Amino acid sequence: MHMRTSLAVALCLGTLTCAGAVQAQTATETWRLSGFKFPESVILDKANNRLIVSNMATFGAEAGADGYLSVVSPAGKLVTEQWVSGLHDPKGMAIIGESLFVADSDGLVEIGLGDGAIANVYPAPEAKLLNDVATDGTDVYVSDLVGQSIYRLSNGSIENWLSTEDLHYPNGLLFDDDRLILGSMGIGMQPDFSFTTKGGLQLVDIASKGVVQFAGASELSQTDGVARIGDWLIFDDNPAGVIYAYADDKAVPIATLVPGTADLYAEGNMLYVPLTQTGELVALKVE
Repeated sequence: MHMRTSLAVALCLGTLTCAGAVQAQTATETWRLSGFKFPESVILDKANNRLIVSNMATFGAEAGADGYLSVVSPAGKLVTEQWVSGLHDPKGMAIIGESLFVADSDGLVEIGLGDGAIANVYPAPEAKLLNDVATDGTDVYVSDLVGQSIYRLSNGSIENWLSTEDLHYPNGLLFDDDRLILGSMGIGMQPDFSFTTKGGLQLVDIASKGVVQFAGASELSQTDGVARIGDWLIFDDNPAGVIYAYADDKAVPIATLVPGTADLYAEGNMLYVPLTQTGELVALKVE
């Protein structure tokens, strides 16, 4: 644990102006836990009152199956370091009922929340880099960052649901009021994983599969994670370690951590941020 730190900024949102009443937002660090190995994603398992953290460990196929999932208490205490092991590069996660779905290098992995056993693996051999996972409560959606695609698991079968260059290297996914919001890394990926143009937030219409940009949140960040807290969409810029709050066509930085901010998860006014480069999980109170 580290000492509690406070980070705050004022946001001018909606019809409010900076000259008049200002609606303030703060991001206050409440705890920080270290000791993870390349943590990429975190999710709250509400039924069991625990956080689950995916550890990629050594990234890449040559490393073998050294990835694992850790269990952490909501208060920031490590409960089980390797609750589920034998994964490759586990990343984003989503929960439906008693099942946890995890994006891995060889497909989408279904794990039982009760016993931590792998129940199914849904291979996606054409995918290039499965990343984040989101669900509408029935189907499971998975971003393929390098393939500029979104896969969908429906009725036990996985398919390439949407593949288009309009998806600007999609990373984080969030179902929000029946809308699929995604975090874009950018346009023009280079060999060093930089981009000629930064990304931001995009919206996918489920019915038409149309893709549009969020006004005021494009060409801004190499977005890894997306979450919602109250009226704000929260997203990050992975290489810069900056976390933004977005509302009313405006994106404002609310915290700067370290490079490697990854997939975000929010519950209530708590925001959980894995830090891949430092092997930490940070909890921020946003209000």
